Amino acid sequence: MKPDLPTGKWQRSLAGGQTAARLGAKMLGYYSKRPFLSPAERLRARQKATLESAQALFQGLSLLKGTALKMAQQLSLETDLLPEEICRELAKAYHQVPPINRALVRQVVQAGLGRPPEEVFSRFEPAAFAAASLGQVHRAADADGNPLAVKLQYPGIAKTIESDLSLLSRMLGPLFPSEQLLPALNEIAARLREEVNYLQEAQNLCHFASHLKMDAVAIPRWQPALSSRTVLTTTLLPGRPLDYWLKGNPPASDRNHIAQRLNDMEVKALYELNIIHADPNPGNFIIADDLSVGLVDFGCVKRLAPAFVEQYRRLTLAAAHQESDTHFQVMVHMGLIPRDLDYPLMERIRECSDAMCRWYGRFFAEPIFDFKAHPQVLAEGAALMHRYQDLRSHMVVNPEFIFLDRTRYGLLRIFQMLGARLSFRNHHEW
Repeated sequence: MKPDLPTGKWQRSLAGGQTAARLGAKMLGYYSKRPFLSPAERLRARQKATLESAQALFQGLSLLKGTALKMAQQLSLETDLLPEEICRELAKAYHQVPPINRALVRQVVQAGLGRPPEEVFSRFEPAAFAAASLGQVHRAADADGNPLAVKLQYPGIAKTIESDLSLLSRMLGPLFPSEQLLPALNEIAARLREEVNYLQEAQNLCHFASHLKMDAVAIPRWQPALSSRTVLTTTLLPGRPLDYWLKGNPPASDRNHIAQRLNDMEVKALYELNIIHADPNPGNFIIADDLSVGLVDFGCVKRLAPAFVEQYRRLTLAAAHQESDTHFQVMVHMGLIPRDLDYPLMERIRECSDAMCRWYGRFFAEPIFDFKAHPQVLAEGAALMHRYQDLRSHMVVNPEFIFLDRTRYGLLRIFQMLGARLSFRNHHEW
């Protein structure tokens, strides 16, 4: 039985080409009417064209599935690159990936480990209990009855990355200049090439387990004899994913405790290990009864150069202390802002830089930041990011920021979801 995934190059090219044509037609229709519209009509027309383009894009990606859908999911988190309407449509993709049927599950285990599941495990549940990046996770047990988590890769997914990178560039071409889009897509594709190799993920897991030594932070143990490039087996951590844990209405003190631990974990990994677990999905944080945090799914991990981390630290430090001049100069020094821009354009970029500095500095302004007391803070940040859209063609995209910004902003969303009170001040950034 084959998966419902169009793997043929002709099939995928046809779906991508049709979507690109639909997007181009919608945006061409908008630009042909634009000169004859009032400013208010122009705004409404652009919003309508953007929404229709977003829906067409999502429909096309839903047909492709595979890594094209995964890349779009990643792009949906880059709120400073994509319009809000497109981000909302692409976010739906997280809930549209179909499970692998039971017969195919057995085939994946057989192909990956050389034997069917009943010969490999003392117990194996054919129905998945969790979705994973480009696959799904099953409960199982080893020969001694110890609980395991077995991640199976969606068949055929690794074969589509390179062609889907080209396809997605064509599909999004009518919406964005290539100098804005390609650095983000190339960085996302680089992580996907690693993500489809579960032995690489196992190395990431072992690296975190060896170096991220923190109290009440648990990382599963890799089971190499039960793993391959397409099957990854680890010990099963006790507890519930954060989003399910939150449905139990835990007290505010517990939510604050978890938020602080997640923030401290990310800061330590970034500044001391120069590495980030770049998939801040609530399902990847397992909350145990003793409020320890388990970290799972190490497919999307980003290693950063120490020199870049130091420059990023200076950028954050400037925001934390509301030093807008320093914040702007660090952006110039990092090559994000060309030095030869004309004065009016440089001032517009500087105004955005100053506004972003003030916004991010709010998290450090008081010893404890209260997300319940500031319910609009992330919406205000998203609005600032969208202000950059009109200026991005004059700035330089640094791909190192793609997953770093995604991780930090993703954690902020989790803190808001928790309604948490926590301290952002740490000895690296304060």
